[in-house]
Amino acid sequence: MNFRLFICSVVLGFPAFTGAQESAKNIGLKSINPQAIQAQLEFLASDWTEGRETGTRGEHMASDYIASMFKTMGLKPGGDQRMVIRSRNTGTGTLSTIQPRSYFQNINFIETTPGGLQECWLIIREGNSSKEYQLQYQTDFSINPGSYSIETEAPVVFVGYGIEDKKLGVDDYKKTDISGKIVLRMAGFPGWRDPASPAYGRFAGAGSPSQYDAAKDRIASEKGALAVIEIRNGSTGFTQAVTNIPFRYNTETYEGDVPFNTQPRRRLSLPGTGAVSIPRISLSDRALNSLLSNLGLDPIAFENAKASGKPVQDVTSGMVMLRINSTVESRIVQGRNVIGILEGEDNNNCIVLGAHYDHLGKVNGFVYNGADDDASGTVGILTIANAFASSGIKPENTIIFCAWTAEEKGLLGSKYYVSKAETQKIRCYMNYDMISRTAPDDSTGRKCDFNFSSGLPIFRQLTEQHIKDYALKLDMTYQTSARPTGGSDFTSFSTAGIPIFLIHGKFTPDYHQYTDHADKAVLPYLTDIIRLGYLNIFELANLKW
Repeated sequence: MNFRLFICSVVLGFPAFTGAQESAKNIGLKSINPQAIQAQLEFLASDWTEGRETGTRGEHMASDYIASMFKTMGLKPGGDQRMVIRSRNTGTGTLSTIQPRSYFQNINFIETTPGGLQECWLIIREGNSSKEYQLQYQTDFSINPGSYSIETEAPVVFVGYGIEDKKLGVDDYKKTDISGKIVLRMAGFPGWRDPASPAYGRFAGAGSPSQYDAAKDRIASEKGALAVIEIRNGSTGFTQAVTNIPFRYNTETYEGDVPFNTQPRRRLSLPGTGAVSIPRISLSDRALNSLLSNLGLDPIAFENAKASGKPVQDVTSGMVMLRINSTVESRIVQGRNVIGILEGEDNNNCIVLGAHYDHLGKVNGFVYNGADDDASGTVGILTIANAFASSGIKPENTIIFCAWTAEEKGLLGSKYYVSKAETQKIRCYMNYDMISRTAPDDSTGRKCDFNFSSGLPIFRQLTEQHIKDYALKLDMTYQTSARPTGGSDFTSFSTAGIPIFLIHGKFTPDYHQYTDHADKAVLPYLTDIIRLGYLNIFELANLKW
């Protein structure tokens, strides 16, 4: 990067542009039309696209629409090269030809769903004998199956929080071999429920409880654990399926004669990544209490001791075993990222913009439209692409516009893209996710979040300058860290060492509900966030990196 130019940008607000460039920027800005934004949002989040779940007809319809918009805007296709295989006229062989690139980056996923057999026995050893208790599915236990069907009998071993972190000097597996065993662990990190505790200050800086738990799953799998039982707030979070409700099911979001979410969970994974998920077992209170009493573990006392830094109790290993038989159904399904490219003067420097267009699909006939999450971000990417096309300028650096699939399945679309991309050419990444609504208690209607890589403070400097100079009605909360991570696609870039910034609205009660509709979008708020993204990218795309 040209750091001399960076210093100028801090002092003067922006890099120096010619009059023609400044005029082009304003032409693009004026093309950002609230009515067009609303129209695109209404289609992407309509019932026609059926909730846009990865691998479904609705996802393909939405991605066809996005690709057609990229083509209309004059963006070059940035997806796969197409190979067409034709029979020779003689009928003696085939001829394959490589066609121009498409806008689609096709990805084959392994889809897994729970099979029809889910069994679990609790085995308590007493000297030379043992007692076996057959647990009833959905009464005493539930199981979130792993990548493969499994039938095993193994001891339960307690590993505390199950953290292994060299920087923190913590290794909960140091004295315990978990290969071929079932891991029992605490959720989160020591002190995570008490910000005033000594342990919280030590562990919280390394990640959120959910980030810790995701890392712990990976570590347990790599160390050969067969399954995981996680204790949170003194229980495993097991919800028993009540079968004798005499009246209709009636909640804030559903009313009907049958329980609402009865479809098996569709899990997707990328083949060949080496990532193997392992089963997660949830136990009823009576089953968990029997397990804990035989191990001699009081989870609340253990949690309090770890939070305060006091000595913890000893836990007996090998006295309790579980026998599990969990089947999994699997198949290959295809999803696709949509990629359009605006070539710059320098193709060795690229700016990438992205938002996920997938959502949760349909459940029991209810369409999860996903207007805010994340049709709004997708429309933002389309609108910025159109603004650049309208400006008529060829930027200094190449801009790559992306609509991601499978974000809701674990950021899989963006992970795949980063694994295939020439990451040494990517100078930064901007992410949009849920940008059409602010919090219900936000009386100003302006609050939103901005997270960025601390190594490039220009991201915040440009944002603050543009909000001021263009009178954007946004009240931004800033967060920064060396490599920000979280539950959206910017994580795929940040973990690869690529600087990022993201703009995010606020969570609402409609998050991941079928009530997330396009008519609830706050159009002035959404439009200003898109304008801000365009202005920031215009500057970054014309920097001398």
